[in-house]
Amino acid sequence: MGEEGFNDLVMPLILTNESVFNGLDNEEELKAQFHIYDLFFAQIEENVFVLDTVFGGKSALGVLKESLSYFLQTDDIEFLIHRKKIVINSNYLMDKDEFLKFRKVVQDVTNKQDMQVDKAPKDMTDRQKGIWEKLQKGRRRRAEKDAIYLQDLINFTCFGGTSYIPLDQIDRMTYYQFSNAYKSIMGVDAFHTGMSYKLSQKFDVKDEIKHWTESLKIGK
Repeated sequence: MGEEGFNDLVMPLILTNESVFNGLDNEEELKAQFHIYDLFFAQIEENVFVLDTVFGGKSALGVLKESLSYFLQTDDIEFLIHRKKIVINSNYLMDKDEFLKFRKVVQDVTNKQDMQVDKAPKDMTDRQKGIWEKLQKGRRRRAEKDAIYLQDLINFTCFGGTSYIPLDQIDRMTYYQFSNAYKSIMGVDAFHTGMSYKLSQKFDVKDEIKHWTESLKIGK
């Protein structure tokens, strides 16, 4: 499906009310009033929902249905808009609490997290706000230039470690296993690079260097 298609499927499960309301004058009030789950069901008018604009004009519930269908492996999904419930396979009722649990599971297995937003400082003058917006544009351009895509991660994982990992072996990995393999390889590389600087007479590295086992620890 391609990396962009996969990210589209994950998007409804990492979206936050903070990212939706970021920058609005009454942001805090709106965040307290509307949970992200409730926003999927919030209508502006019949068949037009608040989050439609977030998904580029696509139906927010349609995008959510595609995501649920993919991760739950079923096309039998129905929305009870007024009750704010989701019916799965005609017999399972998903409410807000169940959705949040499901959301966390998908984030864990895809190595994703809630969408992060850059918060503008409060009480800025018009001049300060203009400067801040220009800085944000510059940071976004830099981020796009420095972005690492799935094909890059595959290449690093395949050739970046001390031993070659065949592409067919990577293809059989789950997304979590692949992310862990990439993280492990980069963690060991960072340790060896740091130690090289630490032991070199030409460089003065004062920072403590963590042992590579700390970088590879998955934890609970």
